[in-house]
Amino acid sequence: MIKERFAENLKKFRKSKKMTQEKLAEIVGVDFRYISFLENAKGFPSCELIEKLSNALQINVSDFFKYGESLSREELENRIIDSVKLLDNKNLKLLYEISKNLN
Repeated sequence: MIKERFAENLKKFRKSKKMTQEKLAEIVGVDFRYISFLENAKGFPSCELIEKLSNALQINVSDFFKYGESLSREELENRIIDSVKLLDNKNLKLLYEISKNLN
């Protein structure tokens, strides 16, 4: 379960930073195929690599092991903002319409 959670969060954080597997691999000094290996929960990195990944993604090491519901309000807001930045115009307008009805 920990390996799967790590894999899911690694991929989510990498994508939220609009970073390719190749770029992340280059920054942390591993082959890009190893990033894919990790994101598919086929392996688990060393403590040293976890630290390098967290630095590259500008997150806390503990963020790799959190479930969505255990995030602080600030972390949730930041993730929402990161996700919104990735939306195309059509989906951004749709999200806006949905959010207006939440108040």
